[in-house]
Amino acid sequence: MNALIEKAKQIHQLSKEEIISLLNDNSINNELFNAANEIRHKFVGDEIHLRALIEFSNICQRNCFYCGVRAENKNIDRYRLTPDEIIKLADNALKSGYKTIVLQSGEDNYFTAEILADIIKEIKKNDTAITLSIGERTYDEYKILKDSGADRFLLRIETTDKELYKKLHPNMDFENRVRCLKDLKSLGYETGTGCLVGLPGQTVESLADDILFFKELDADMIGLGPLIPHEDTPLKDAKPDGFWLSLKVMAITRLLLPDINIPATTAMETIQPEGRILALESGANVVMPNVTDEFHRSRYEIYPGKKSVDYTKLEEKFKQIGRTVSKNKGFRSQSRPLSLNPSPIGRGTKMARHLRKNLTPQERKLWSILRNKNFYGYKFKRQCPIWKYIVDFVCIEQRLIIEVDGSGHNLNQNKSYDKQRTEYFETRGFTVLRFRNNEIENNIEEVADKILLSLREREGRGGK
Repeated sequence: MNALIEKAKQIHQLSKEEIISLLNDNSINNELFNAANEIRHKFVGDEIHLRALIEFSNICQRNCFYCGVRAENKNIDRYRLTPDEIIKLADNALKSGYKTIVLQSGEDNYFTAEILADIIKEIKKNDTAITLSIGERTYDEYKILKDSGADRFLLRIETTDKELYKKLHPNMDFENRVRCLKDLKSLGYETGTGCLVGLPGQTVESLADDILFFKELDADMIGLGPLIPHEDTPLKDAKPDGFWLSLKVMAITRLLLPDINIPATTAMETIQPEGRILALESGANVVMPNVTDEFHRSRYEIYPGKKSVDYTKLEEKFKQIGRTVSKNKGFRSQSRPLSLNPSPIGRGTKMARHLRKNLTPQERKLWSILRNKNFYGYKFKRQCPIWKYIVDFVCIEQRLIIEVDGSGHNLNQNKSYDKQRTEYFETRGFTVLRFRNNEIENNIEEVADKILLSLREREGRGGK
């Protein structure tokens, strides 16, 4: 079994059968957790990203069987913060040093995309990242929110077992959930998903499918944790015994997606003493302090007994395990080591090889000065796959992309596509320089000067 762990450490790939073997074998738990911790250290470092959570509405139109804020729960005091209250909580969090605000709610139709966009724009007047966790919306709504400044979106799939999903989510559509996630990725959000562990009827086979789904989606963050039954839900009699299995799912996820963000959730701390620290030592690198005022926080009861945490003491615990609090916004690209190729293995490689053999005259001219570290010692790659895109040239070390545009890029539909590409790369820490063919043909020296200036500016910022 240690051979499987070693394989995952080296190539970050496992088959479904191999994942099932690891999930079923509890004799290798320590080795698995240690391996995940090692990969976490190697790929995202020892910093912990603190993200301020604001639970702004516990009103929800859904009836998920495991959730205490489900619409049919009549034993809950409902609330909805005003936009001004949300903005004030965010301002207080930012003054306390937080770099990311997480806006979370039930699926509350009062908060239209337009209302949320105004809130986001106000919060974004400060230097902050914004994560949304507000459920299923249309593509157009997600776009409005992205255009207003939202950076990340968390939408947990909960389970990829379609029959189990249908059973636990009345009047919801699994395919629509997946559609939402794909829309979020296409719009350039850092996209998060995740699952509940310990659901009645859940199997290790379906958990393996969940992990492979995260991998296929190329999720940027994964939130997962054990089921904690709520007395006012249909799963009130379920057994809350999913902590260690949750930890294993998290550890395997870290091994297969080494550079993503993974929170040590409050649920883990609630169900297991020191659960958050155990998670941080098994692959997690994010903690989400709840900054909602106490009156409303106690009413956002997805599960009972939510652990209250003294984050001053928690920071001391971070130090005890050799971890520090990050000073940046914690984008996936900021955590990625400079030597890591940002392209998922094998994605777009066939097309990239074709394009390398068929460079345009302008691309060949620019490549002649960039290749083989000829350009002031900087290493460039040509026709390099990054996620679903292929960029013309990239210096991965300094995260600089260079695109050579022909006349077709003047078309409106291509302008929109180029904008989408650029936004995607910028959310992952890249700078994109665009040059037209005639610039390279007529003034290659000025093009080279602009490239060098950008490289040195980025080098001064540590490539970020």
